[in-house]
Amino acid sequence: MPNCRRALRESLIREMRRFLADGILFNQQLADRLGINATDYQILNLLGLYGPATPSDLARLSGLSSGGMTVVIDRLEKAHYIERERNPRDRRSVIVRFVAAKEKRLVGYYKPILARMNKVLASYNEKDLSLIVDFFARSNRAGADRVLTTQRRITAPGQRH
Repeated sequence: MPNCRRALRESLIREMRRFLADGILFNQQLADRLGINATDYQILNLLGLYGPATPSDLARLSGLSSGGMTVVIDRLEKAHYIERERNPRDRRSVIVRFVAAKEKRLVGYYKPILARMNKVLASYNEKDLSLIVDFFARSNRAGADRVLTTQRRITAPGQRH
C-alpha cells in the first residue's frame, strides 16, 4: 500500500508540474500577444484575482521590490493597461486599477480554456470538487510565502547566500 500511495503522489506532482508548465507557457504567449513581458502580465493577473491594490500590496504578492514594482506599474500605465488613482485611505499612496476594457479583452483570451476546464470539472461530483478545491486552497496557503522564500534562496552561480 505505501508504494501505491507514493506512486500516486509522484503521479500527482508530475501532473501538477505539467499543468503549471502549460499555464506558464500559455501566459508567456499571451504576454507576447499583448506586447508586455511575463512579469507585467502576472501583475495584471494579480489585479484580476484580487482587484484594485496599492503598489505595496502588489509588491508583497509578487515578491518584487518596491522599486521594481514602480517600474512595472509605469510600463503598464504607459501601455494603458492600468490606471493609478489616489488612495482614499492614505493620501501618500495610490491604488492601481486594471483598465476595464483591457481586462475584458484579457478575459476573452481565457474563454476557450475555461470552456475546456468546465467540461473536465463537469465529470466530478460535488464531493470530488470540494476535495479538489480544498487541495488547491491548502497548496496556495502552504506556498503563500514561496516567492519571498525562493528569492532569498536563489543566488547567481558563484554567489554565496
